Amino acid sequence: MERVGEVSRVTDLIFNHDADLLPPPSDRTIPVLMYGVRPPSPGTCSIGGPVRAAVRRLGAPVHRTGFDLLTIAMAVTAADTFVDKATADDGWARDLHLTIPIADPELWQRAVPLLEKALHFLSGDIWSITLLPDGPRQLKPQNRGHITVMAGHDCVSLFSGGMDSGIGALDLLANGRRPLLISHSYRGDSEKQIFVRDHLPVKVSRFAALAHPVSHLGRPTDVQMRTRSFNFLAYGALVGATLAQLRVTSTPVELFVPENGLIALNPPMTPRRIGALSTRTTHPHFLGLFQQILDAVGLPVRVTNPYSLKTKGEMLVECIDQENLNILAVETVSCGKWKRSHQQCGKCVPCIIRRASFHAAGMPDTTKYHAKGKDLKAVIRDAKARDDLMAMILAARRLPVENVAKWASHAGPLPLQRQARDQLLGVARRGMEEVKRYLETQGLV
Repeated sequence: MERVGEVSRVTDLIFNHDADLLPPPSDRTIPVLMYGVRPPSPGTCSIGGPVRAAVRRLGAPVHRTGFDLLTIAMAVTAADTFVDKATADDGWARDLHLTIPIADPELWQRAVPLLEKALHFLSGDIWSITLLPDGPRQLKPQNRGHITVMAGHDCVSLFSGGMDSGIGALDLLANGRRPLLISHSYRGDSEKQIFVRDHLPVKVSRFAALAHPVSHLGRPTDVQMRTRSFNFLAYGALVGATLAQLRVTSTPVELFVPENGLIALNPPMTPRRIGALSTRTTHPHFLGLFQQILDAVGLPVRVTNPYSLKTKGEMLVECIDQENLNILAVETVSCGKWKRSHQQCGKCVPCIIRRASFHAAGMPDTTKYHAKGKDLKAVIRDAKARDDLMAMILAARRLPVENVAKWASHAGPLPLQRQARDQLLGVARRGMEEVKRYLETQGLV
């Protein structure tokens, strides 16, 4: 693949579930053992060992096409992890060629262009995917020990342990639904997820899996994981499609993605955050592309974000189960830097939106923020710590004169239909107005 004036450096990632069939490593070739616990030799990698165990614990034969999606998602996560952005020609956009054996590559050929388009939108990288036969098949269900009970559930819902996913679960339960919760089981996150799940008013099951990429490359790997939501959605689609097989009717299973409208759109707070520098994990355009992928291969799952037109503050105010919300809201995690210290920093963009939502809802925020982020006036005086806060202040100051349509479109395409576009622009404006009103109370705007 050539660019003007230069030859692109392509990294080939070759996957197989049989270590003996992996090619030898080289400078631009990374062999990866799929669903392996550890890399088989120096210069190789592995991914998906814990996911394999989690899928077996579903206690039911998994959907064949859903398992192929999971295999593709594992490969995407491996590529996003094992190829450092610093190795790209421009230090950011990587050229990634994935060769992935799956169970039914012929079915998936029609979805490959959509996969490459969706991943490019999500990460900013150039993706090329080749699907081969003889990939890993459905796993034999585990019939003993800890089983994820699927009976009694009528939908699936992504569940990070964050405020939005907690409200999503509370609203579904209050409406008489029984969601099977889907979680990334990162270290530190799992404890919060279990705490919130165990304090829901109705007992529901939780599918928790960890991709667990392991490298024996002897060089840096990438930690930002711009494609993490593709993996998250693949978990949900696999479980949703498997749940659909247990139904008497052929109606699709709903996969809920609870995310407030401002964060879902995630317009860049400053010009330098345009593009993949601002994450697009639940952007409406990406969720639409993901649904097209599911439809192309016939996966019986319907993706929806029920809060795409609500701000985080509106989600708090309008949550049906206020009694349990008052207990759980401060126990949820919103922080973008949570994994560093397992304490919410109080000063990143998600933390500031969280603090603004409590203020908008008139609810006391007793979250235990890190001492260095609790006082935002002190943060703004610290040149090394104020980047996110300054970006939010500048965006809030521009709000009265900013062209909202132009601002929001920097994060991704908006609907062509006027009413749908105006509704998304409205939630972006209202979300920033919440932030502005909160920052005004702190004397920062």
